[in-house]
Formats: sequence, structure tokens, C-alpha cells
Amino acid sequence: MLPDCLSAEGELRCRRLLAGATARLRARPASAAVLVPLCSVRGVPALLYTLRSSRLTGRHKGDVSFPGGKCDPADQDVVHTALRETREELGLAVPEEHVWGLLRPVYDPQKATVVPVLAGVGPLDPQSLRPNSEEVSWGI
Repeated sequence: MLPDCLSAEGELRCRRLLAGATARLRARPASAAVLVPLCSVRGVPALLYTLRSSRLTGRHKGDVSFPGGKCDPADQDVVHTALRETREELGLAVPEEHVWGLLRPVYDPQKATVVPVLAGVGPLDPQSLRPNSEEVSWGI
């Protein structure tokens, strides 16, 4: 049995609560997006996050973060940015229909707008991920 927070009822409740904000935020430009992947690991509810490689340039190297990054001109919107970046960083393909909604944007010190995209990825075996070593440090 799925934990209540990851149940179908919990997902529907969350989607309803986020529907208005999601419609507004998808239509707005943003600097970056991250995926907030809700999952279960060995039956326990979890969040999937990464450790950014110390080989990266810029101010975020070595940070613990959700998968994501800068919006690309080819991205349709922030949802596509978050899903593309997750696939590039972790080898995890999350279908768009698994996106539950968008959360309130976060503004970094340089005033960049980062939009968190909430998605249910279901049961996850961390060993099945294929992290990109150029972007993510990895250790289980």
C-alpha cells in the first residue's frame, strides 16, 4: 500500500490545490526550473535530490539541489526545462503527465527566478539512475 502522501487521492488533492498557480506560472518566463521528485525508496516516501559536481563552474558547484537548471530557448516552458534537466542529470525520464503542479518561485541572490516543478515519480531504485558525472557527484 502506498503511503497516504503518495496515494492517488493525495496526488489529486495536490493537483487541485496547485492548479491555479500552475496555470499562471507556466505562462510566465523564468530563469530556471527544478524538479521536486516525490518518490518512494524501499516503500518509504522520499525526495530525490542531487549533489552538484565540484567540477562545475559557477556558484552552485558542490551544492545539494533538486535536479534542474537554466531554461533553454528550445524549452516550451518551465515544466519542460525541469524534465529535460532531470533526464540530462540523472538519466531519469519523467513523463509530463506525472507533474502534479508548480510551486511558488524562488529568487536567488542575483534575482533569478527558479520555479519548482512537483512530480510523482513512484517507486525508485537509486541504482537504476544514470547520473551525468559532469553535472552530478554520486554516492549511494
